[in-house]
Amino acid sequence: MQSPCLTGKLVRWNDDKGIGVIQPDDSHHDVATLYGPASEQMIAINLSALQHMHRRPRLGDQISFNIETKLDSKLIAFNASIDGVTACSARKGVEKAVAVNGVARQSISATSVLSRLALIAALITAGSYTYQYLF
Repeated sequence: MQSPCLTGKLVRWNDDKGIGVIQPDDSHHDVATLYGPASEQMIAINLSALQHMHRRPRLGDQISFNIETKLDSKLIAFNASIDGVTACSARKGVEKAVAVNGVARQSISATSVLSRLALIAALITAGSYTYQYLF
């Protein structure tokens, strides 16, 4: 299940380590976590969740993010962005892996899927003709 998009303020940031803490806005009291309402929790954030942004985060930045609960019960921000800061455009033809529930997922374009299906269909057809010819 996809977590709702939350917003919060970056209250701690260690630029050397690329980690910090977000305090969610009070408006998120209806979003439940293992420890109670999201508005009462501190959410950890890693620089990798913001690597597509034009600049590194700074204390006081408003961050939009989703949360996930890790196996050790820590709340982690992912799919994060800094409000008011533009994102870097991805290089054309290069797909980024996106972490979903702790598992890296590679996005695949529709053209790639169709070309793979066409290749599979061609292999099955060739195999079928070969089988009929030999037997």
